[in-house]
Amino acid sequence: MWQVFLCFVVVTLSCACNRFVETDMVARQILTSAPHTLVALTPEFSLRNSEVALHKQYLLLDEKKYFPIIGILRVDGKSYRFMGGDSLRVMPLIPLSDDSCGWLAKYSYLYPGAGWKENAYDDKLWHDGMGAFGTEDNKYTSHTIWGANKIYVRRHFTINDKNMLKERKLYLRYICDDGLSLYCNGKDVFQTNRFTSQSKCVLLNDFADYLKDGDNVIASCGYNIGGPAMMDFGLYMENDMYNEVDTACLEQVDVQATQTHYTFRCGGVELSLNFVSSTLLSESAFSESPVGFMSYRIKEDREESPHDIEILFDVDMEWLNGKKEMENCVRRDWRILHSEGLCIGSMVNDMEYSNEDGHVIFSQKLCGKNKVGGVLLFGYVERDSLQYEGENLMPYWNRKGNQNIQDMLVSMGERYLILEDECNNIDYQWNKKAFQLGNENLAEKIILSYREFLASHRLVETSDGKKFCFADTLGSVRDAYCYFPSLMFFNRVDWMKNLLDPIFTYSENGYWKKEYPPYDIGLYPIINRQVKKDDCGIEVAADMLMMVVAIVELEENFDYARMHWGTLCRWADYLKESMPETNSDFGGLVGENDERVKRILGWMAYRRLTHLKEIYD
Repeated sequence: MWQVFLCFVVVTLSCACNRFVETDMVARQILTSAPHTLVALTPEFSLRNSEVALHKQYLLLDEKKYFPIIGILRVDGKSYRFMGGDSLRVMPLIPLSDDSCGWLAKYSYLYPGAGWKENAYDDKLWHDGMGAFGTEDNKYTSHTIWGANKIYVRRHFTINDKNMLKERKLYLRYICDDGLSLYCNGKDVFQTNRFTSQSKCVLLNDFADYLKDGDNVIASCGYNIGGPAMMDFGLYMENDMYNEVDTACLEQVDVQATQTHYTFRCGGVELSLNFVSSTLLSESAFSESPVGFMSYRIKEDREESPHDIEILFDVDMEWLNGKKEMENCVRRDWRILHSEGLCIGSMVNDMEYSNEDGHVIFSQKLCGKNKVGGVLLFGYVERDSLQYEGENLMPYWNRKGNQNIQDMLVSMGERYLILEDECNNIDYQWNKKAFQLGNENLAEKIILSYREFLASHRLVETSDGKKFCFADTLGSVRDAYCYFPSLMFFNRVDWMKNLLDPIFTYSENGYWKKEYPPYDIGLYPIINRQVKKDDCGIEVAADMLMMVVAIVELEENFDYARMHWGTLCRWADYLKESMPETNSDFGGLVGENDERVKRILGWMAYRRLTHLKEIYD
């Protein structure tokens, strides 16, 4: 684990990096990294690549959720996909109630006995109903009242040619409250016990094998454990609108400190994409704001005649947020679309816009000397407020309550070319520093770790002016310890303090009574108590002491440690009391997180602090 000797290796490394002598080495070296954060906005919404090649998979928001954006470049009528995977556009085989006027079905409240899932089961004595099924107090429209704890439903549908479906991906779209089990012609298809108020979509692997030409049956069992009840489901297949196009040829991936550059070949045209996070620009007016952008530019081969070129972006907002409609406004020549916290912006005069059945489509003609590129803006406002001591903490970028994400996007869009120049200058300096370490693997880890930190943390301010930095697990000591090396490298001592301050505050305000720090102080969005069941007292005490040493060494100032000296001494005493009485207790191999190592490192960090205290006092 590369963060283990944080205090004694990385501190020295970071300080040494600040004293490098200029050399003639080439600063702009390229990292062709594996998956990483492309645009760091918020923990709830940051764009990541699932693999290096953008044209093979969709962008990711987290490990399980895709951001459904497709990028197409049309050159002289021929289309090339440079971003996104198979088309997420789906067509109904048997639609949801929301996509139709309801669907006919048979239903029963009583357990129907063995064989009820099978196609051959006789359901003539069941009640006739129309989906969706639900209680009257449900916000989702239901056509048949569901008046029991359980309901059994059989939905018949006809397939004319099942072989046609074997070449297409098939999806289940559903809404349930509280649980749902689905079977097709007797085969188990899908189970969930998680309530959802909006339509969800899941890929059905091998589903076509369960179908047959003629009559088919999807049998379902829904159950309600209390409160509103709802059940709706439909079967959809992919549309091949974008599947038939050629894929662009990926020529280069260039990962820099603040940007990721992609270069594609599409016939006789070179396409460049650039992903930028404003959070990576420490001196920018947008540095704390959840906004970023993706710029694009084309370059035609000189020896060929001019091409007819069009770029297109298709974002499936219904797939993403379960909504077809979204807010649409124009501000200072910029169109801003807003749906469930997400904002996407484009230049009105450059880009054509349409909204087709929940798909937002941007398209732009690229030709001539003046229109060879453009930009797509992204912004996100988290829906929950972080709660601390009965107070809803404002995100730091909007700490005075006078900012809105639309205006931030417009301001960034008007300056995006200037911001790219700033990024280039920053990249020159930081990449030069990273590669002067002499280890490409370490340089890559530092740069990408910093991006992931910005994507997974939020900065907030309390009413009395305290700045706190949190991931989803609030005040996690282990989380802070893992990111300290990259923060040190980028001289973000402010963020380092913002990570530790809520832990010190929680420990010193009487909320925490133990002789070591809390492992964490809650789970987003409420700061109330430690979530982790194990205290891991030795680990967190040692980590906190080492991280404070890092801050003191980096600042060359003892003020931060002096503010918390009594607390640090109490944690050090706890480590000293837990020391083994004999050296024999240290026998055998130790692991990377072995408590015996942590005790020694933590105690050594405290000894270093006492030495520094003498120097600075």
